[in-house]
Amino acid sequence: MIQENEIPKKMPLIIALCLVLVIIFLMYGCSSHKDAVTTETQNQAETPAGVDMAADNANVPLTPDQAKTATKEIRYIYTHDTKPAYTIVTTGAEAVNRSESARKTAGADFAIVTNKQNPEANTDLNTIPAAAKVELNQYNVQAYKKELHTIEVSPNIDGGGKAGVAEIGYIEQFKISKDGKYIGLGVSYNIDEHKTMAKVMYTW
Repeated sequence: MIQENEIPKKMPLIIALCLVLVIIFLMYGCSSHKDAVTTETQNQAETPAGVDMAADNANVPLTPDQAKTATKEIRYIYTHDTKPAYTIVTTGAEAVNRSESARKTAGADFAIVTNKQNPEANTDLNTIPAAAKVELNQYNVQAYKKELHTIEVSPNIDGGGKAGVAEIGYIEQFKISKDGKYIGLGVSYNIDEHKTMAKVMYTW
């Protein structure tokens, strides 16, 4: 039987266990992995509909503004022929692996691949003959940042005429799902009471 004075000592352990369970559920229970790399024609890739299709294939929800922003970046990269970050020269046998490796290296949530040699064709990477050489344009899209950093400043508004800062804090959050969910750890310091407090945050 738990004594009343034992409860505060057990609370950090209970909170930590709950946090671990939440993270596991969000990472594995709520996300169904699909295709993180989508092949399209160049014209498709430069439209919000094309970006939305690639995001849907990867199970990554996007807002209309995010889709428009990605579209503008893809159009700029293609127009200015940015190299070598978005160009992959490989063979049919290695195309899928090279593309996925490039996406992971870039930390992208999903990628759109077009055929540089034939931009009007939608070239399925799995159907390219193994020995055939191919040059691909790959557009890596990071819909949500891997980390978020927050600085908190709370002014003193007790109404007593005393101005200044009552509390300051810092939070670092880490992405735990494709749709922009974050778990964060932080600390804050109460200047008036000279107390330091730890905090856990979940953002969705």
